[in-house]
Parts: sequence; structure tokens; C-alpha cells
Amino acid sequence: MQNLYPLFEQNRILKKELLWSLRDYSFAQLQLEYQEYSQGILRGCDITVLGDKLVVSPGIIKYGPFICLMMEEETIGYTPLEQMQFLKIKAEIDRSSPDYIVYRTMLLLDRNEAKDEDEFELCRFHLRKGAKLRSRYTGFLDMITGYDTINLIYGTWGGLGGESMAPAVTRYFARTVLESENSQPEDRSFAYLCLSQPGAVPAQALTAYVRHRSGDVWDTEMDNLSVFQSMCSVIDEIQKGKEKGISNRKERRRILVD
Repeated sequence: MQNLYPLFEQNRILKKELLWSLRDYSFAQLQLEYQEYSQGILRGCDITVLGDKLVVSPGIIKYGPFICLMMEEETIGYTPLEQMQFLKIKAEIDRSSPDYIVYRTMLLLDRNEAKDEDEFELCRFHLRKGAKLRSRYTGFLDMITGYDTINLIYGTWGGLGGESMAPAVTRYFARTVLESENSQPEDRSFAYLCLSQPGAVPAQALTAYVRHRSGDVWDTEMDNLSVFQSMCSVIDEIQKGKEKGISNRKERRRILVD
């Protein structure tokens, strides 16, 4: 098999074979890079709240074998409904043209948790009347606050070897671990892994870490909520250990005079 790379030099003509190569490489590179990833959100798609609108940054979504690019920010309005709402990305395929296939992505906000095959959850929230929706958190555990808060835990993120958790969650966990003087070497190593990943942490690495950290030897399937709860336990243990360490240092400084 050969690979043709055009030479972009003065007085050189791009022949049709070279143009075909440019076309093929642009599609093939993305598909080869993510061929082992499950379908779902792959990159970007960060969510911020701007007034009465949700703003989703550009990103990459895998739908079936195809890679869809969101090249620009997308916005969608929201209102308080006193019940859970689900922000999703919907992918559509248009095969009406004999010359090409069109993959379209759009934002969808509905009250139905169930997803069709072409829908991927970005976040969910329960906004009460008179309250303000927020996408900033006061701590790691705050990411699963029940009301008026963007919840990323259940997002449909495609990872290497299977569906995984939103990078915003694992990166927040990693930063919290690294900020603590009492974190263990294995915690810090996992935190470095989370921060070095351009997309979602592979699900196998994520579940292996929380199982080992919690002492769970059972090879049972863990959903995102179970993984998040285990991560919360790790943070709680680290923070309590720090307080205990401070107390012990104070004890060692005590001088008894007889």
C-alpha cells in the first residue's frame, strides 16, 4: 500500500490523484484515531450557563463508525420546570443525495431520560422556579447536587474500550487529589493520568482504580454513579486523613514538664 503526499511547491500542479489523497487522509486520520473508542462524546462539548441559555463549546462526537465535528459553539434556551431535564446531542443522517451523506448534530433539551440510539446525554439538571442554574461547583461532591446544578455524571462519553465518564468530572477529582498533602502515591499517579488524557479516561482504568482503592475485589459492572460515589469516598478519606495528620503533628509538638 502506498501513501501519496503532495509537494506544495511553486509551479507544481496538484493532480487528481493527489487531491484524492488529501480527501482520504482528512477522513481516515480521525476514524483511525478513534476506531477503538465507543460511540458518544469524544472531545470538547464543555457546558456553561449564560443567562437563560446553555452554551456548548465545539467538540467531537462519534456516531456509529463516523466522527462528527461540532465546529462552533451551540446554544439552547432553558426554563425552570420543577423536574429533571436532559440536555442531549442528537445526530441525524441524511442520505438523500447520491453524492454524499450528511451527518447533522443538534442540541435537544427534553424531560425524557431514555435516549434513542442517535442521542447522547451531555448533562441533566433539576431547576426550581426562582433559582439560578449553575455550572460551577464548590467541591467535588457538589457535582451531584440534586437541584439547580449542572450534573455531568451521567454524560454519554465514548472512551477507549467502552463508555466512560466526562473528563470534567475526572479532572476535578484529579485537581482535588493533587491539592491535598495527604493523598497517596497511587492517588497522585491516577490524578496525573486523568489530567493527561485529552478525552475521557478509559473505563477499565477508572473502574480498576476505584475498586482497588475501595478494596472491592468483585468483578461487577459499575455504572457512572457507582464510580463517582467511590471517588467521593476517596476524597473524603484523603481529607479526613489530612485532618488526622495535622492533629498528630500537634501532639508531637507537645512538651510535658514534670
